[in-house]
Amino acid sequence: MPLLVLCIRLALAAYVIALIALYFMQDRMLLPATLYDAEPPTRHHAGYDVEPWHASGQYAGYVATPVIGTPRGTFVIYHGNAESAENKLPLAEIFLRAGYRVVLAEYPGHGKREGSRTMKAALNASRDALAAVREQWNGHVYLVGESLGAGMATQAIRGNESTVAGVVLITPWDTLASVAAQTLWIFPVRWMLHEPFDSIDALARYTGPVVVIGAQKDTLIPVAHARGLASAHRGARLMLLTDANHDDWFDAMTGERWQQVLLWLGAG
Repeated sequence: MPLLVLCIRLALAAYVIALIALYFMQDRMLLPATLYDAEPPTRHHAGYDVEPWHASGQYAGYVATPVIGTPRGTFVIYHGNAESAENKLPLAEIFLRAGYRVVLAEYPGHGKREGSRTMKAALNASRDALAAVREQWNGHVYLVGESLGAGMATQAIRGNESTVAGVVLITPWDTLASVAAQTLWIFPVRWMLHEPFDSIDALARYTGPVVVIGAQKDTLIPVAHARGLASAHRGARLMLLTDANHDDWFDAMTGERWQQVLLWLGAG
């Protein structure tokens, strides 16, 4: 019996230590280091130029501008975790070819941007990016967020609903709490998260076009969360990629699918 009691006490102690670690290490878990260090894309490309972008006098990512014609508006791209703004030029090209300016927003502590790598800092930077774009340029502004970036995009919309012409949410969560609870079911994560990052609630007052792109084989953020987010928002359009997972969704997006996304946004 003493051995059993000792084992129980050790198990409880380990559980408590794990709880404490989860609470204080959330930012490190949610915002791991960028997987690889990509070169800055600042140069002339075929049909567009890329330059460093600044918000409030500080480096905040990149801006890509078509070389011919006046941009029809601006798309702001929020990248996922373990990425940086340097990684998202292929996605930006989709909207550049449609005649739009594209801002590749960066979070503090990611890529070439200095600062603390925390969810709070990323959220503040995401909201600041939208405000800076509205201040620097006229015209419609659309937001595109992938994974973590989808959560940032929805939170940027909160309180700024009238300034966003449309939003595309790719492999998103409905709430961060629901994803965390599904993954770490043994812990009371819903009560441990510093911020639930509830995308459903963030979009509750938004009446513009919402396009949700889900990957059927996604195991990191199961597609049920994309379905839940789309079904919770009246008028949201859901595009399911049946053979894609969380990391290869972009390869599954054909030209026809992108054109459909633009049409749903009213940006085609």
